[in-house]
This record gives sequence, structure tokens and C-alpha cells, in this order.
Amino acid sequence: MDEFKYNMNMTNLLKDKFPVLYTVSETVHEMLFILDHERRIVFFNRQFADFAENNQLNPATGLRPGDVFRCVNALENADVCGATKFCRYCGAYQAITAALTDTERHIEECRITAENGTAYDLKVSTSRITIEANEFTLFCVLDTSSENRKQALEKIFFHDINNLAGGLSLIVDFIDSYAKKDDIEAIKETTPLLTGAMSSLNNELRSSYMLALAEKDELDLREEPCDITKALVSVASFFKETTPDKNITFVIENDREETIINTDENILKRVTTNMTKNAVEASGEEDTVIMGSRVTNDRLIIYVQNNSVMKEETKASIFQRSFSTKGMGRGLGTYSMRLLTERYLKGAIYFSSTEETGTVFYIELPLSLSGR
Repeated sequence: MDEFKYNMNMTNLLKDKFPVLYTVSETVHEMLFILDHERRIVFFNRQFADFAENNQLNPATGLRPGDVFRCVNALENADVCGATKFCRYCGAYQAITAALTDTERHIEECRITAENGTAYDLKVSTSRITIEANEFTLFCVLDTSSENRKQALEKIFFHDINNLAGGLSLIVDFIDSYAKKDDIEAIKETTPLLTGAMSSLNNELRSSYMLALAEKDELDLREEPCDITKALVSVASFFKETTPDKNITFVIENDREETIINTDENILKRVTTNMTKNAVEASGEEDTVIMGSRVTNDRLIIYVQNNSVMKEETKASIFQRSFSTKGMGRGLGTYSMRLLTERYLKGAIYFSSTEETGTVFYIELPLSLSGR
């Protein structure tokens, strides 16, 4: 591991004058950093060196934690870790800045989405230490991503499947009671509800399976011509069928009569389905959801708009795996949108949320996956 850029002055100082601290830092399971008063890394331990190698990170002293973890918020905004508008919601930033002002130990949860789409769930703790009459922050990090991923997938899967199964059971009971009364008209009216519930069940199963494969990098791509208008109409029809109680109006806009791109249609429809699901869930009864596409500079842009406006905290955390406005363990929808779009469709995803336009999610895709 000699290639890693340790600050040798601090390393030698710890070895010579603080051997116990150095031995502990190289023995513990946590990733351990020592930060200066500007939150810059002056030392990191072997655990982080190994973690960095396994996750294609570029560890170096002189950087801030968000920089070495390749935090997408800092990198996308050409700003430094701790200075973006999203940092105030970051658990790591909160714990580090708190340690600069008092001697208490601070523990926080932190979610970081890296520029390559990898999502880290971290448990961080900080405390102030004095080395050679200088104040530093001891910053300890435990990666809980695997555990959180497993828990989130299980919670979401069983929660959604249980709800859908309960709905199916209720609909079947209704049909059974109507059948006993020979009420054919009531059976006809209830059958579409059964069809919608079955469609929702199949959709959730496919979504969970696709996300599980995508996270393990085992999702196979199949490039084929995809008619974008037909794809959007198909997604809108699905939600008309499965959410009749909201009576939402779906408007589809396109800048041309026919737009066909070469991409993986199944993955594209999964992303647009999640975009539309979020819009539907954020909409009230009889609201309008606008779906559309346009071609700009040899790139296809697909958008889904609803009238709701996000809170600032929601905007800061929207693409993180474990964050959701619907409660703990419910935040895989927007995370999967980003993962599938950037890693598999070679595209980009972003959003805007203002009082004037409501909330709009965009995905930007190449007209061909293979570049032909």
C-alpha cells in the first residue's frame, strides 16, 4: 500500500510520540481520519486505504472527507466539501463542525452518493484531540451500506407486497360475495380493480428484482429500437389502471410525431415508471401529471412534472438510497432511477422543484447505447 499518499509527518509523529494512538488506529475496524481545523485530512488509517482500493477511490491527505469519497454534491457544483448548499444536511459535516466547538463525542448517520452512482451509508463519530499543542478532529467512519441495503430491500419488498396482497385478498372477497348473490354487474365493476392490483404486484416484483441485479452489477443490457411515445403512453396507462381513486389526468407532450432511440426499453420503462410513480404519489386528487420528451443536441430528454414542491432537505437527499419522505427504509425509488440511468442507460438524471413549475424530473439519454 506504499502508493497511498499518507502525510508522513503526521504518521511519523504518531509512531514516535503517540504509539498507542497509532496502533489503535491501525487495528480498529472503523476507518479513522485525523482532520485539521479546516477539516482537511492529515492522516487516515489502513482500513480506509483498503476501503479506497476496493471502491476505486483516490485517498490523499489535504482533502476533505466528501472529496475522498467523491461526493456528487461537491463535485457537481465545483465547490468544496462543506461549502455546498447540501452540506448542512450531511451527518458527517454536522459531526465534524460540532467537534470543532466542544469536547463532546458526536455521532451521526451520513449518506453519500458518489459521482459513479455508488451510494454509501455511513455511521460517523467525531471528537476533539490535542496533538503537540494543536487541536485536531478524530473522525471515525463505519460503512453500514451492506446492512442498510439488505434491510431497506427487505422492508420495501415485504411492505409493498404485503399491502398489495392485502388489497388482492379484499378484492377477491368482494368478488366472492358478489358471485354468491349472482350479481354479475358488481363482478364486472370489480374485475378491473383485480386486474390493476395484479399489475401493481407484478410491477413491484419486477422493480425489486431489477434493482437487486443492478446493485450487484449483474443486470444485462439489451439494446433495441424503442418508440418513446409508446413507452410513455404505456407507463401512463399503467397508472390510470392502478390509481383510479386519484383520477389523475396524464398529459403526454412530444416535440415530434415519432421518436425512436436504441436503448434498453425494459430499463427505460422502469426508470420512467419510478419517475411517474413519484409524481402520482406527490399529486392530489384530480391533479395533472405531465410526461414528455424532446431531442436536443443529439440527446433525448424525458421529463415528468407534477405540481408539488419539495422541501430543501428533500432536494439535498433525493437520490440517496436510504432517504425518503415516506419514512425510514423507503428511499429506493429515486436512488434506483439514478443507478439505472447513469450506470446502464449511459445517461444523466436531474430535477427542478419551484413554486412556478412544480417538481420536474428529467433523464437525458444518448440516441443509441452503442454510439452508432
